[in-house]
Amino acid sequence: MSRERLYRIEAEARGSAWRARVLTGIQRFRFFKGELLAPTERPYVVLSISQDKQALPDLIETDMGVLLIHERIGPIFMNLCPYDIQLVRVELHTSTGKTDQYCALNVLRRFEIEHLEDSGEYRPLDPDRLYFLSHQTVRLNLFGHMIAQDQNSQRLYVTERLKYALQAKMVTGLAFKKTKEQTA
Repeated sequence: MSRERLYRIEAEARGSAWRARVLTGIQRFRFFKGELLAPTERPYVVLSISQDKQALPDLIETDMGVLLIHERIGPIFMNLCPYDIQLVRVELHTSTGKTDQYCALNVLRRFEIEHLEDSGEYRPLDPDRLYFLSHQTVRLNLFGHMIAQDQNSQRLYVTERLKYALQAKMVTGLAFKKTKEQTA
């Protein structure tokens, strides 16, 4: 089996005015435990963003680090990795009205992807303190999954196949970062 290159995904840097602010509901979410929510347990999530509804990108970050994705790209995730994610519809208040065309992306696969290794190097901060440097590497595979979240940093990683599918749909507001990999 050939191994695919991994990419870290995140919302495109646009400034804090492009970050959705949580008004209610997401604090009850189990995003950070990687658990699937049953339909009756799904909270009513309301967010606010100070942008025009028509100018919003396909991917928006919230002030709590949760990604919101537009309904037009939801099928990409549901077709390629339906057991790795859950999409939960949210209500987004914009400067020009409300929209329910976004979903919160709940990534269900969480494990240690990033590894920090001691470099043996240090920098003095002042006469009494040292700053020890480390090298960060990323696990080469996601154990058969197409999207996963690092359990420590909460960063999202995707396979090359999912990256190409998102790029083919010309998803806006999404940035891919190459990773320095190891074969562990």
